[in-house]
Amino acid sequence: MKEMQRLSAVFAAAAVSLCGAVVPAYAEGSAKSDDIVILYTNDVHCGIDDHIGYDGLALYKREMETLYDTVILVDAGDAIQGSPIGSLSKGAYVTEIMNAVGYDAAVTGNHEFDYGVSELMLRADELNCGYINANFTDKTTGELIFDPYKIIDAGDKKVAFVGASTPETLSASTPTYFQNENCEYIYSFGEDGSVYTLIQNAMDDARAEGADYVIVLGHLGESEVPAPDESMGIAEDS
Repeated sequence: MKEMQRLSAVFAAAAVSLCGAVVPAYAEGSAKSDDIVILYTNDVHCGIDDHIGYDGLALYKREMETLYDTVILVDAGDAIQGSPIGSLSKGAYVTEIMNAVGYDAAVTGNHEFDYGVSELMLRADELNCGYINANFTDKTTGELIFDPYKIIDAGDKKVAFVGASTPETLSASTPTYFQNENCEYIYSFGEDGSVYTLIQNAMDDARAEGADYVIVLGHLGESEVPAPDESMGIAEDS
């Protein structure tokens, strides 16, 4: 976790998909650690049985909970699209599995929108932890569609997760999903250059609400030369 001048931030941006891990031995009766453990997945793309699978992830989470007081599980996007189990149910089956695993926070990746905004809103209602997103707005009202962040109690500390989606979502998913009948865009992801400000505002608001740590749960992309609206570019400017 990197301490920055204005706040602490961690970008969950690496391409990790239900990777395996070695579970340390637990001595019965020993005290749990008060360290905060954060587990995350991203770009699973309906790979429910890939690597250790969601069932292995659920087991690993339970094992960590025997060792640590606080174990938080989050997803950084692109979970519900990518194979027939997603497309046949428009993401509902994967959402049900994620609920069973026990996610604490999730952000919308660009492919969460592949079934349309209205369908995504249904999945958001079904997902127990809901979605967070600090830069997905209604252009007509200027209002955010989802809560920009979520604060989770971790012992005597508070951990805030700020959701962020790539502005390329408008083209990386289906553009017409974000337009009205006149082909005018009615949704925005901060593609006008405001993405950094929207994310920073959410981070500042989370701090003001009492968060000790602010973590940007970003589906923002990465490249060798960081762009201003990609994960490393935003991290460098925070």
